[in-house]
Amino acid sequence: MPRLSIDITPEEHQKLKAIAALKGESIKEYVLKRTLGDAPALDDMSEDEAVVALADFLRPRIEQARLGEFSKKSMADIRHDARKQAGL
Repeated sequence: MPRLSIDITPEEHQKLKAIAALKGESIKEYVLKRTLGDAPALDDMSEDEAVVALADFLRPRIEQARLGEFSKKSMADIRHDARKQAGL
């Protein structure tokens, strides 16, 4: 089974652990629900169906790019905002 490893501070680890515990979940369960919660299930999809699902997912972003609607934020700013919104 593949493993995913990310570097986080001890404080971030404790916060994730506490939030997951409050929800009655393991850290793994909590993180997977937060990251993959609205992702379509790929198990029952053919390769063609998966490509269509990906195209549907990307379509609004591609259209924004075509219209020149780009974020002026740096990756660091986006990451900071996302972490703040997630309470991390």
